[in-house]
Amino acid sequence: MSKFFILFGNTVALSKLEFEAIYPQFPLTDLGDHLFTFTSAVDLSKEMISTLGGVVKIFKVVAEFEQNITDQKLIEEIVAFLLKQSDEPYFTFSQIGKGQRSISNAELKALIKENGKKARYFASQLSESALLSHQDKAIELLSYHHQETGKLLLAQITAVQDIDDWTKRDRQKPYADRKKGMLPPKVARMMVNIALGFWRENNLNKATNTDQALLYDPFCGTGTILLEAAMRGLNVYGSDLDQEAVFGSRDNLSWLKQEYKLNVKDQIFYMDASHLDLSQFTNQVDLLVSEPFLGRQTPDDSELANIFKGLEKMYLGSFKSFASILSNKAMIVIVLPQVSTAKRIYSLLGLIDKLKAKGYNLLVDPVPYAREGARVTRQICLFRFNRQT
Repeated sequence: MSKFFILFGNTVALSKLEFEAIYPQFPLTDLGDHLFTFTSAVDLSKEMISTLGGVVKIFKVVAEFEQNITDQKLIEEIVAFLLKQSDEPYFTFSQIGKGQRSISNAELKALIKENGKKARYFASQLSESALLSHQDKAIELLSYHHQETGKLLLAQITAVQDIDDWTKRDRQKPYADRKKGMLPPKVARMMVNIALGFWRENNLNKATNTDQALLYDPFCGTGTILLEAAMRGLNVYGSDLDQEAVFGSRDNLSWLKQEYKLNVKDQIFYMDASHLDLSQFTNQVDLLVSEPFLGRQTPDDSELANIFKGLEKMYLGSFKSFASILSNKAMIVIVLPQVSTAKRIYSLLGLIDKLKAKGYNLLVDPVPYAREGARVTRQICLFRFNRQT
């Protein structure tokens, strides 16, 4: 068995839930600073980094040392490892955890030079991925000082997120609307994966093939969730009350399928989510993943009470309508808005008990997510729908 480190992005709770949904066979141990560890008999780093939206980097532990190893001996061991990888290594070395050593990239380069070899190093924050995604020969090493085992673990990067590919789907799709397209593709992918992973767990008899699941976004906007679902091989339905969004999402799906050579089925139509036209649905929906209208992005405090009253009515009407097209044990991952003022917190979390009476059971605590500086916080909720008889 090999040990791996996995580095999540800023949305740690959501990223962890996504990983556990898709890879439940690999229990995670929290090491702090967004870093977790798991063990596996096979290296699935490339698969994981292309599948998951919340992972920045994955490392494989390549050596273990006693914590009483001297700095000089550790430097020698790291240099020996680098020279096995390349005659002219291009590298960076960083540390995380307690008990970090006084070791710099310059010291490592100097010892490599003493060995008669050339080397270059680059300065990089652990959370950065852009440089490594452009440098196939770059070597990133990470040491972690494991207090419980008394070991110092040295790990080498095995996979890094392709930031260019995420940016491509975010910024190069033909239709965009800042009022409707504020959900980042990575968060959309995480929401899709959470729904898919829990659906598989609850539908083992029909979850062997991903393409057996049908995903629906009833507030599709620019189609961000639909695009990320299609990237996962899912067939998708989408709808919106805005005709322009319907046409735009269709254009975006067509662009995606051409750019990535995807063979998925999609259908996007004009519809009010609280009054679904059942004739549009030839199959029951297994996964409902959506970010509905969250209200104005910068609401005045005096307007919030009425805004959330209207939102509650819209959400309740929509959930009532969803029941007519959802399969039994369907998974729903949906965003509920929350706004905090100096006096009180406005949210729709009070809907959870009301929805339970309609067959929607919350499976995990709501996971908060917010863009930096945003007034509206997203509460991402996971429900399982149990059809009532």
